Amino acid sequence: MCNTFKTILEETCLLLETYKGRDKIIRMLCYLSRLLGELQNDPELRKKFSIFGSQMSATRTTLRLLDDALVLRSTLQYRFGKNEPDKYMAVMGVMSNVLDHIFLPLEKVSWLAKHRLLTGLDNTKWETASSACWVLTAYLTILKTLRFLVLLERHKRCLDKAESIPSEKLKVLRQYQFWTLGRACLDFLHAVNTLPPGFLWSSKLKPWFVSLIGTSSSIIGLYLIIYKKWLK
Repeated sequence: MCNTFKTILEETCLLLETYKGRDKIIRMLCYLSRLLGELQNDPELRKKFSIFGSQMSATRTTLRLLDDALVLRSTLQYRFGKNEPDKYMAVMGVMSNVLDHIFLPLEKVSWLAKHRLLTGLDNTKWETASSACWVLTAYLTILKTLRFLVLLERHKRCLDKAESIPSEKLKVLRQYQFWTLGRACLDFLHAVNTLPPGFLWSSKLKPWFVSLIGTSSSIIGLYLIIYKKWLK
């Protein structure tokens, strides 16, 4: 029991020491508190959970204002995806990076307009534009992950025989991609719902269901950070 607690504490601290890990924890707290609030019958308690969730969401948005350098470094390291298994995945990876660079300024303008640091701008339009980027990014992640799984299955026999890729590591890699696909599907479901009414299921999902999707996606995201260590 003591060893389990120490392991959990150590993993939690390692997550909190990284920007990505802390962001995932804050995101999980955001949606989990909203979900708990939606399940409450007590209006006062529901309000408290809602306030906490809103503050966590605001924290993530504020921290993302500093993401430009991180995204730029990641893009420069990725370049044109020369390390991807095929050109289709490389193209989708480059497109995702471009969308990330479009999303960041859109969200910044939305944030500035929301807090009236920029006047004369319709905050709703900028939020919709940033949501559209999120939808496209999630969709590309789904396509890219599916493509990888197809390639993995197509060349399974060759990979199983390759000395550089042990069968156990191949299994872990496949499972990692399935979890990634599941998370991407949840994010896509959530992202579409943030768009204005009239597009697929946009604005039609119940608040508690949206919170459940966000919570599940966040938990999977945290799990994937830890799971990724097994791939090394």
